[in-house]
Amino acid sequence: MIGYFSRQAVRLRAGNRGQATALSLVVAATLLVVVFASIRLHHVAVARVTTADSVDAIALSAATWEARCLNLIAALNDGAIQCFRVIRWTCVVWAALAVAAAFGFGAPAFAAYTREARRLIAGYWNTAHLLVSWSEKIRKAAPYLVLGEVAALSKQRNFAGILFPLNPRGPHDGKNTLELHLAPGAPVSLTDAIAPISGVLNQLKRIRFLNGAMKAVIALLDTALRGIVGTDKGPIRMLEPENDFPDRQFVRFEGFHTVPDLPIPFLDEHGKRRVFEEATAQPYGGGSAEMTWRSRLTERVQK
Repeated sequence: MIGYFSRQAVRLRAGNRGQATALSLVVAATLLVVVFASIRLHHVAVARVTTADSVDAIALSAATWEARCLNLIAALNDGAIQCFRVIRWTCVVWAALAVAAAFGFGAPAFAAYTREARRLIAGYWNTAHLLVSWSEKIRKAAPYLVLGEVAALSKQRNFAGILFPLNPRGPHDGKNTLELHLAPGAPVSLTDAIAPISGVLNQLKRIRFLNGAMKAVIALLDTALRGIVGTDKGPIRMLEPENDFPDRQFVRFEGFHTVPDLPIPFLDEHGKRRVFEEATAQPYGGGSAEMTWRSRLTERVQK
């Protein structure tokens, strides 16, 4: 009986030879398609991550160069402020010596300091003018430094894209101009800087009964101050961030990376795929004389 059933089973299977092979081929092809599709998806995902990293790096680097220029301008402004302080304290000491000399004490020291004070005030005032003029040059050069950095990074990463805003010298509207949105602040004149000594001179002139020492002091101060004011180059106006600086000072980089096709069968790919990304960055955290500017990636708020 066992032999009979064995022969019957062999006869039943004799007509179905090759069906397992066909099934194996179908399953293997399906698995290959799934594996190749997973490889393709992973390839595109890696390209997207690379594209996002490149866009973020370029936008952040552009904003970093803006922050560096802002820090340099803030340092120059701080240098001009230090010049104002030196002039003011020079005038304070000068005023104290003038009062003492007017009442008959330390006239030689006052005369010697007067000659030195004229030289110091003129030198520091010219230095302050020079520092402020440098800050204006940096403001004009900043857009070209940003464009150069973007071009260098794009070439290094083999990445195509465009920076917004792009125009380095367009109208000052905050929309299409790549510039530092700074404006001249309140004017500071030499007359304000030498107010301590000029105030003392005016007080001495109001005294009705003047002795010989007072007359000599007044005459010397008049001559010195006229010489200082006569060489004045005009008021100084330091560059300061505009009121809407946070909303206007930003850079946005848009670019794409071309993902080459993989030589994988069954996917039937034609052409090359492009992955588009964009990133926005801005400088933040500093001031007109505070050298604490930094850069960050941010999403610009649409108003």
